[in-house]
Amino acid sequence: MMRIICLHQSAELYGSDRSFLQVIRYLKLSGRFSDITVVLPNEGPLVTELRVLEIDIMFMKLSLLSKTYLKKFQWGKILFPLMSFTTKKALFSKYDVLYVNTSVILDFYVLAPFLKMKKILHVREIPASWLSKVLSPMIRTSNALVIFNSNSTQKSFNGIENGLVIHNAFEGYQYGIQPENTESDIVPLNILLIGRINTWKGQDFAIESLSTISNKNFHLKIVGSTSSGNEDLLDQLKEKVRTLGMEELVTFVSFSDEPSDLYKWADVVIIPSKKPEPFGRIAIEAMSLSKPVVAANHGGLPEIVKDGFSGFLFEPNDTKSFINSIESYLKDRRLLRQHGREAFDVFEKKFSVEKMYKELDGVFENLI
Repeated sequence: MMRIICLHQSAELYGSDRSFLQVIRYLKLSGRFSDITVVLPNEGPLVTELRVLEIDIMFMKLSLLSKTYLKKFQWGKILFPLMSFTTKKALFSKYDVLYVNTSVILDFYVLAPFLKMKKILHVREIPASWLSKVLSPMIRTSNALVIFNSNSTQKSFNGIENGLVIHNAFEGYQYGIQPENTESDIVPLNILLIGRINTWKGQDFAIESLSTISNKNFHLKIVGSTSSGNEDLLDQLKEKVRTLGMEELVTFVSFSDEPSDLYKWADVVIIPSKKPEPFGRIAIEAMSLSKPVVAANHGGLPEIVKDGFSGFLFEPNDTKSFINSIESYLKDRRLLRQHGREAFDVFEKKFSVEKMYKELDGVFENLI
């Protein structure tokens, strides 16, 4: 049996963290590894989940190409972790396989030429075009097998020939298919938006766009928190709601690591991201509970949501296109329920954990 060490950039329980946790569960169940060690930069809710799996955890400062660090010129946070090069090289070399769950850990590229072990890089983000140009040659020279979480993610990098696509998956909630809503169109349409609050997830776009609807028979629930140092973004959103007179139509909820009740509350889930989503885990979580999804038509989302079948795709950053989709459900709740049923069918066929595990089996069998 072999030993594997896994690097991840955070210890929260957002989409990429949950996807990483799925891979660790797979490694544990596979029986291929005598030792599984996870390296994280800090404590957090992900640690609790890993300890349930009886995974060895190490805490170590990692050099992250963080957008926040770059924008705020916090070069020390990027460069100082690289000074532990010798320590990290000695640690990683004790293992047979190195698995890295993101393309933005700079330590990996610095260390890769000096590591003789098998290397797997799992890319789950679409970087800015300039960063893609920087990372692509570094990925090529790392001699790692590269997994992308969507075709869109793969296309955002240049010339990665030894790459393959494995879509993210979701375990599903225990509630299964939800009973159909028998209420009439008079009942408000419950709209759910889940995701980290930042400048590109589209919370501000959703608020502004929904304020233009003449039929205000809806309630928008925005779920999520900001990253450290960006707390002012939440204040700005709340001020926007007050300015537009939408206090009774919009509710803010802090990030929840168990959002199933929020999905059950929702009639439709929206993903109005201004920039392309690498995948769109929120979409498959919603679909697992028979909730249709209204999503921006870019990134990995078109690989999940079939327009007019399991939800709607709208032109990114286009208020009219977005509102047309929402109004379709406001006017026709039967269509809402039909799309919900079809969304669940798509989820079961394409995004089950069993399907993802089978694809990972192929990767590790060929690698090892």
